[in-house]
Amino acid sequence: MGPSQALVAVTKLFVNGRSVGRQASGAAQRYRSEFEATYEPGLLEAVAWRDGTERGRTAIRSAKEELVLAADLDRAAIAAHHGDLAFVALSLVDGDGTSHVVRDRRIDVQIDGPGVLQGLGSANPATEEGFTGTSCTTFNGRALAIVRPTGEGRIVLCATAEGCEPQQVVIDARS
Repeated sequence: MGPSQALVAVTKLFVNGRSVGRQASGAAQRYRSEFEATYEPGLLEAVAWRDGTERGRTAIRSAKEELVLAADLDRAAIAAHHGDLAFVALSLVDGDGTSHVVRDRRIDVQIDGPGVLQGLGSANPATEEGFTGTSCTTFNGRALAIVRPTGEGRIVLCATAEGCEPQQVVIDARS
């Protein structure tokens, strides 16, 4: 395609359904569009257009005030040997499951059964917290617990955070 046939690329930004504006996008703008908008809770949505046809859409929703601790296990059953691990994503969300990326809390983790907490951390690049303790502070509302089995049986991970109901996940370590 020659220069006279260049595609016209535009990005439009919406806050709670209201247009904030439109900006050129594409290679000439290094595939970036910048907007200034006043923060308000709700839905922030960007829509990409090329030659008048919508080509892509992405959205971010802010969390509601309610704070819930969520614990999501990568799989319910693992092999009962030291080489297998279970990963538990711990996150602060609202009642709809939307992440609270600006509300962090200390999370405490306890393991019962034939397993150990192999690691616990938040991926915060500036933390001084270690990865071998039983507590950490979330980063952008998230942390990760890693459980290693020490034998066969039912491993229970219990996670707590201030102001949230405790969460439990059960891992079945099998031969």
